[in-house]
Amino acid sequence: MGMGCVVSRCLVGCFVGCLAWAGSLPACGQVAGAGKPRAAAPSPRATDEQAIRAATAAYQQALDRWDGKAMADLWTADGDIIDGDGRVMHGRETVSLTAMPTEGEQRPDFRIHETNLRFLSADVALEDGTVEVTPNGSSTPLAGRFSATWLRHNGAWKLAALRESPITSQTGGERLKDLDWMVGDWRVVDNSSAPNAPSQKPSGTALPEQPAHDKPLIEVSVRWNATHTYLLRDMKIPHDTGNSTDRSDPKGSASNGSAPASHVTQRIGWDPLSRQICSWSFGSDGGRSEAVWSHDGDSWIARTTAVLLDGSQTSSLNVYTYNGTNECLWKSFHTHAGSDHLPQVNMTMIRIPEKPLK
Repeated sequence: MGMGCVVSRCLVGCFVGCLAWAGSLPACGQVAGAGKPRAAAPSPRATDEQAIRAATAAYQQALDRWDGKAMADLWTADGDIIDGDGRVMHGRETVSLTAMPTEGEQRPDFRIHETNLRFLSADVALEDGTVEVTPNGSSTPLAGRFSATWLRHNGAWKLAALRESPITSQTGGERLKDLDWMVGDWRVVDNSSAPNAPSQKPSGTALPEQPAHDKPLIEVSVRWNATHTYLLRDMKIPHDTGNSTDRSDPKGSASNGSAPASHVTQRIGWDPLSRQICSWSFGSDGGRSEAVWSHDGDSWIARTTAVLLDGSQTSSLNVYTYNGTNECLWKSFHTHAGSDHLPQVNMTMIRIPEKPLK
């Protein structure tokens, strides 16, 4: 998941833990211990700071109880959250969804750093800091910044806004590691035209032998580049069945019969400009395409746009669902193909076992 999604789910309650800890320290000018001179009465600003510390402590206690209602009560009615991806959420509605975890479930681990509280006016204070969140099942923390606005409302300090932004530190290879399963050699069969093509098998089962008449529609080889910043896909189409520009869109246009063999070269990598995983493909026929990749549950979705040799354009939605071992269902839905209405394409990618070294 993205940084904004992770932080927005737990940062709302995370940063207050550090503030609550700070609130337990003696206030400025206070001297502890018997027999010492009594400190001067705190200034109005110090009193307000202590009140904010108390509010954060109450927030932390509500979080520890997984009490979403109590957390929501510490927000203003129109308080909002904007996460690192620009999504806007209603503060009270978001935190009120906090619920007791199921048995065995744990909260993400978090660490707060470099917090700073300053007053913008007598009734407005700004809390800035950085946070590291380690999602469950991951060893790599996600770093982010937050800015929380406190507002005096009806005599009490409430959270009025929370803004989040990610601190980008991952390399392109780290962002692509969830696609590492693609590395290897594959043969692709067309499920719609090959009735005996193997179906999706449960993890751990042996793959059936491919019938002799069931020739691969595409042969795919995937490798990392030398620096692990791109996945390199080479797709060979022995007998072209349509648009060969990008086999993320394997049947991009109607076939005019037998066509010469063709191939597509593709790079999949992190685009620092759009901040998304993208791919760029080039066909031996001179066409090209681009796609934006996203992870949705068990599937990867590539939203593809292609330019054919004659200058016409097509677009498609390509879904890859990997079964965790040796097969991947590959579906292509055309969203635009000129005046043609093209059917959905259903294929199965079958991993070719590596030959043992002699």
